Amino acid sequence: MSAAGPLGQLTDAANLALALSILAITIARQIGSPRPAYTRSWVFFGLAAITLVAHSMLDLAGGSMEQAARLAELATTALLSVAFIFLYGADRDGLRRIQDAAERDGLTGLYNLQLFTALGTDRLERTLERGGHCAVAIFDLDEFKDLNDTLGHQAGDRMLQVTANAIRANVRPHDITARYGGDEFILLLDRCDPDDAQRTCTRILRSVVLLSLAAGKQLTLSCGLAAAPDNGSDLRDLIAYADKRLLTVKRTGKNAVLAAAPA
Repeated sequence: MSAAGPLGQLTDAANLALALSILAITIARQIGSPRPAYTRSWVFFGLAAITLVAHSMLDLAGGSMEQAARLAELATTALLSVAFIFLYGADRDGLRRIQDAAERDGLTGLYNLQLFTALGTDRLERTLERGGHCAVAIFDLDEFKDLNDTLGHQAGDRMLQVTANAIRANVRPHDITARYGGDEFILLLDRCDPDDAQRTCTRILRSVVLLSLAAGKQLTLSCGLAAAPDNGSDLRDLIAYADKRLLTVKRTGKNAVLAAAPA
């Protein structure tokens, strides 16, 4: 509700100009560069602009329009509040998507190696401090280059996704999984002794065979395992140990899990 006199009229004129500006920006946003995540917020900004125009016009009219002007003012405040809530939500979702893109492999949806290293180091330290066991497993798809060469990279990408799905289906929520690079994957099996780790990795190998057959081309995996604390307590050392076990599997027949042995 504006004050009486020239100052009040100037305020109403300013409100009218502001409302028209908001309305123009809203229309331009939706026509020029629409972003679906922000649509709801801009709809409410547009409605708020309309009620602000109504409020300014009713205020200028004065007299019997005073009550209607007050209602329009309240409606404008409410609509702007809702618009900012939706805008905040869209920005927060956008930031979350950016964060996920930075933390996850774009093809498989698993963590990238950088985040795996950070999370894995912390998790390993905490579990060992409590007297628990962990295992690090590295998987490599067998004959993956031949698959790419014969069926193409799209088929190869599909099989990488199949492998990631097989891994996800066989680990627990507190385990940490990542794409190690190329056709390799890495896991930290938390609070898991060597025998349980070998059983989990064997299930993953079997799942990949079944899922890849269903996708049109049988694939197998090779896996190297390292156990903590038996093979060390530093994540880098465990990764190096598991990698050596993996190389041994690849040289001696593939499609198997080479379990960790006490150091």
